Amino acid sequence: MVGTIDDLNKSMNSLAPTFRTAINATIQSESLPLTRTQTQRDQVTVRRSIYTDMKNNLDALQTATQALISTQGSFGLNLTPSPSIIVGTAGTNVLTATVSDTAIYGDYDFSVTKLAKAETKGTAAVASSDIALGKSGTFWIGGIGVPSIADFTAGDSVTAVNVSDVLGSQRELGTGSYSVQVRESEGTRQFRLVNADGNAVSILSRDGSSYSTGWQNMATDSASYNTGRGLTLTLDSTGAVGNTSLTYTAKGASISISASDTQRTIASMINATSQPEGRDFKASVVAGKLLLTGSQTGVNHTLVYQDDANLGFTSVQTAQNAEFTVNGMAVNKASNSGLTDIVDGTTINLASDAEGKTARLSIASNSNKASAAMTSFVSAFNAAYTHITNKMAITSTTTGDKTTYSRSPLTGDNVFRSLRAVMYNQVANPITNSGSFKSLSEIGLSFDSNMKLTLDSTKFADVLKNKGSDLTALMDAAMGQFNTTISTYSGSSGSLQNSVKSMDDQIKGLDVRISKHQELLNSRKQSLVDQYLGMQTQLAQLGYEAQMFGISLTGGSSSGVNILG
Repeated sequence: MVGTIDDLNKSMNSLAPTFRTAINATIQSESLPLTRTQTQRDQVTVRRSIYTDMKNNLDALQTATQALISTQGSFGLNLTPSPSIIVGTAGTNVLTATVSDTAIYGDYDFSVTKLAKAETKGTAAVASSDIALGKSGTFWIGGIGVPSIADFTAGDSVTAVNVSDVLGSQRELGTGSYSVQVRESEGTRQFRLVNADGNAVSILSRDGSSYSTGWQNMATDSASYNTGRGLTLTLDSTGAVGNTSLTYTAKGASISISASDTQRTIASMINATSQPEGRDFKASVVAGKLLLTGSQTGVNHTLVYQDDANLGFTSVQTAQNAEFTVNGMAVNKASNSGLTDIVDGTTINLASDAEGKTARLSIASNSNKASAAMTSFVSAFNAAYTHITNKMAITSTTTGDKTTYSRSPLTGDNVFRSLRAVMYNQVANPITNSGSFKSLSEIGLSFDSNMKLTLDSTKFADVLKNKGSDLTALMDAAMGQFNTTISTYSGSSGSLQNSVKSMDDQIKGLDVRISKHQELLNSRKQSLVDQYLGMQTQLAQLGYEAQMFGISLTGGSSSGVNILG
């Protein structure tokens, strides 16, 4: 029975060198099937690695190819808007802008009169923030303790509005004006709640599963709907589309102030309280004064509180909206940032130094995205093409007068020879399409003397700007057929992935054969060790007995008698 390898090696080491040499020679001779199987496995492993790299290269090439086809979701071969800003006063920022693909090209002149500010109120200064103020009473935050609704007129779509409890961990709606908007969308009545800034408010979905600012479908008949934020709406889907306004006064939240409380403890209690949204504020202590500062800027977000503890707040900073003009048109906004409804497709952010300053925002076409897409294709093509070429190459090495030629792993592989030829031809040959361009070289794609695909960026940018539709027609035809070719090899169902799976199966089978060969050799080695251990023991015993009788087994005799003659 074969023991562990360590046991076998220990037994082997106990043998005489002559026996160890004989065993090693026998095992080496009988190891040829194992060596051949290991060599075969190594060859399959190398080939699998090449196929995996090939697949990765072609996957990347297919991704880059699809970005050049107008019917693909990743299409990037078009001009995109790009913003630039020229300020009226050197050294100032005035504004920043980010644009989407829908932004409208043009020049937009901004002149900023005021920046939006949050309201701040403060108490009289005291010597220290940790001195007891000796004040006591209830301080209501964001409301006055009793919610109410005013300025509402029932209509045929919004028939009633009532106050209700705030659900779960939701924040109450802040005091202010709201509008229930009703519209028709593809035959379905929808509604949403909008605040005084014109922003949709997050309210409970009709099925009660989540909160959303989006449009929600109305029930098919009259139904009561709880927003989860302090309002319940009664809606009738048979009514007219339009807006229904109302004013909501929040209940707010309260804290109890005792005579031992300090500015510091009061500020902590205020900041730890869940406040109505839109009228919330933060408390701080600055220069001995307890300050309340609105969390949001604008006149619709003034501080709402009821000071029954007589802390004595007075005005420090008045809330105001941002006021500016764009191409002479007056704009009034509650916020300085995230302004998405000023210039279509553009988000404007006014800088902190914008007040009293001017700037021109210019939105022009830019070819950077398209150039990047073309560059990605060129890089991916060259990586795949070069990899195939290198793995098929026959290389030579000359030493003195002797030249040795070496075959690469894919030398003579007709599949990849054909793929490489098709890749070249589909890029270099004329292409039938509906546009005026008939070859990729006309738009800046061509091979150099080293068979590397190159892009003439200047030529491409000119074509993109002046003949975009012809460019699209050419690329749709060229990249369409190229994508079809690559798809045969790439992806999870392509031939390369299937080959990799097949090679994985081969490697598993070879691993099993290697394991069996190794087991047989270990068993054979154990048998030989046992055999030679027996022989060694017998020889040792004979030597001992011969010594007892004075007989030499090596040709001499200690007593004059030689049994070997």
